[in-house]
Amino acid sequence: MTFSALLKKDLSRLPFGSKAARQAELSGIIGAVATIIVDEAGEMAISIKTENPSVAARSYQLIKKLYAIKARIKIEKTKKFKEHRAYNVLIEDPKVVKRILSDCEILSFNHAGQAFFDNRMPEKFKKQPPQTKAYIRGAFLGCGSVSNPEKNYHLELVGKKTPVQTKSNDRGAAAGTEQCTYLQSIKDILNDFGIKSNLIHRKSHWVLYLKEGSSVADFLNVIGAHRGLLEMENIRIVKEMRNDVNRQVNCETANLNKTVAAAYDQAADILIIKEKLGLRNLPQNLYDIAEVRLNYPDASIKELGERLDPPVGKSGVYHRLKKLSQIAEDLRQK
Repeated sequence: MTFSALLKKDLSRLPFGSKAARQAELSGIIGAVATIIVDEAGEMAISIKTENPSVAARSYQLIKKLYAIKARIKIEKTKKFKEHRAYNVLIEDPKVVKRILSDCEILSFNHAGQAFFDNRMPEKFKKQPPQTKAYIRGAFLGCGSVSNPEKNYHLELVGKKTPVQTKSNDRGAAAGTEQCTYLQSIKDILNDFGIKSNLIHRKSHWVLYLKEGSSVADFLNVIGAHRGLLEMENIRIVKEMRNDVNRQVNCETANLNKTVAAAYDQAADILIIKEKLGLRNLPQNLYDIAEVRLNYPDASIKELGERLDPPVGKSGVYHRLKKLSQIAEDLRQK
């Protein structure tokens, strides 16, 4: 089971909360993934289609608790990537559908009494944090996904294609605008929570996505995915520790490589001096450091200084080796 599936399974087991919170969550699910079907007589039905059985069960339970009815569940086979099941939660009683859409503020009426659909986060669910969080949780259950945090940090909400289907009029042309409006309304709320997100158009869909690990963690905290958040934070800690160790090892390796390269150059300079001038012709302080370097080719500058009698500090050793390098360079040019 993917990390997204486990997350949605845990979210679907959360307590339902107050009636207002239940309405907010159902509104989020409907706004994210449901299709409103309007027949030729103007009667409406709601179709909540999902490939996640936990989300289907959560939708069914929300409808049952709020409206005391049992929605019809159709199990369909799909061949997207590979054959698997899709679950379609259907509310077909026109009166109940109208009530649900009105309560969820997806269906509104103008001054002339004409109904119209408003696919954005309802204002009434923005007033109380528990309802706002419940709505965002419903939206994630409906159209959200999150990658395995062991690989990378990425959470996204994908806009649906056709919020409304009619027998006489294809609403597909307006779907892009509705997707963008819906996701923008959620983006605005996430901004209020201090969560950074981006809205892009990808193929035929609008996508709201979060890339930073801290943003994904904050989002999971908002929707109440505390178990998933804890698992993600544990993974983040392990990854940060691993990165710190790798950085330290790389730094030490780079320093070791520099030490080895410098020691090789210093030994080469001393051998030139030995061949063309003779080490005994050097001043005593340079002779001593030359002998120590040849005898201890792997020693660091500090270790070389400690082996001299009397011991010499790092700056003193560096100065003497630099002097030897200058002498060797002069000998090469003769």
